Amino acid sequence: MKNTWNNLIALLFITLAFPHPGAAQGSLKNELSYKVNRIYPPVSITKEKLKKANTLIDLNNEANDLDLYFRPSWIRTYLSVEVSASCKGKKRKAVSKNDAFTQEQKDIMNMADAGTGISVQIQYIPENTLTHNDIKDLNFTFSVDPENEAKYSGGQQKLNQYLMEHAISKIPAGSFKNYDLTAIKFTINEAGEIINAHVFESVYQSYKNEKINKLLLEAIHNMPCWEPAKYSNGIKVKQDFVLTVGNMESCVVPLLNIR
Repeated sequence: MKNTWNNLIALLFITLAFPHPGAAQGSLKNELSYKVNRIYPPVSITKEKLKKANTLIDLNNEANDLDLYFRPSWIRTYLSVEVSASCKGKKRKAVSKNDAFTQEQKDIMNMADAGTGISVQIQYIPENTLTHNDIKDLNFTFSVDPENEAKYSGGQQKLNQYLMEHAISKIPAGSFKNYDLTAIKFTINEAGEIINAHVFESVYQSYKNEKINKLLLEAIHNMPCWEPAKYSNGIKVKQDFVLTVGNMESCVVPLLNIR
C-alpha cells in the first residue's frame, strides 16, 4: 500500500513538473509578440523643443533623427541658412548668414501651418582636408509633432484585447519561427478612420504567409474609429501606424521608423 502511494505521488510530481505538450503549445501561441507602433516622420520635433531652438545646433540636438541628414561637424563655414514654411496658407521664408536663427526665422518655424513641413536650406563650406573646397548645398525638412497623438478609443489595453480576439488568437501555433515578422501599415485620418492599410514589404522581408496577412489586414480594416491626432489649436491631422507580429529583432524593424 505504501509503495502504491509513493508511486502515485511520484506520478503527480512528474505531471506537474512536465506539462502536457498541448498546454505548452497553447502557451507559446499566447506569447506571440505583437504591438501597434507609431510611424514617425523622417525628422520631427515637439512644439516645446522647437520654441527653445535658437541655432541649427540646438535643432540638431532636439529634433528626432535629424543627425541622419545634417551634422554641424560637416560644416566649416556657413554662407547662408534659409528657413521656409507655409504660414496661414502662404509660403514665407527668411535667410540668415550663419547657424543662428533670426527672429523672423523663429517666427516662421513656430507659426508654420499645423501638419506641414518646415524646410531648411544650407549653403556652406564643408569641413575637410581638401586644398580646393567647393561650396556645398544641404537641405532637409522637418515637422512638428501634434500635442495629442492618435489613439485607440479605450486605450492600449482595449486595442490589445481587440487584436488578440480578432487576429492573434486565430494564428496557428508555430506560424512564426526564428526571425519571422510581418508588419501591417495603416493611417488614422483626420476623422479617426483607418485608411491605406497594407502589408509592408521590403527586400529583407522573408515571411510571407498570405492567410495570416489577410487575417491581420481584416482585423485592421474592421477596427473601430480612433481618436485622431490633434494639435493644441484643435487642428486634426493624419498619423501613420504599424502592427508588427513576430520577432522584433528582425532586420525589417529598423526600416519601419518606429523608434
